[in-house]
Amino acid sequence: MRICPKCGYKDNPLWRGSRYDFNANYMTWEDSLNQPELKNVTEKLSNIPIGEAIQEGPYIFYRRGKGGLWLYRVPIEDYKVSVEKRAKFVKGKQQRLFERLKP
Repeated sequence: MRICPKCGYKDNPLWRGSRYDFNANYMTWEDSLNQPELKNVTEKLSNIPIGEAIQEGPYIFYRRGKGGLWLYRVPIEDYKVSVEKRAKFVKGKQQRLFERLKP
């Protein structure tokens, strides 16, 4: 759960960090339907094809998974990072880690 050190705002504990998408959080679609703060987002996403993204406030929201089982949330500035740049970043980071572990 994320807590702001300045104002004390607590983010919804149902958001989990994605290990595959750069700086993304996700929750199940069923959980998102029961969250009042996500009502506007879930209404918009139910009317568009799975995989299409919408912008709501400082985040981009989209559904993923077989049948749209997951709701993803990504900050706008991180959503615009291309897939190639994300892959190079992760690859370079892993390579540097392995170099440090070599005897």
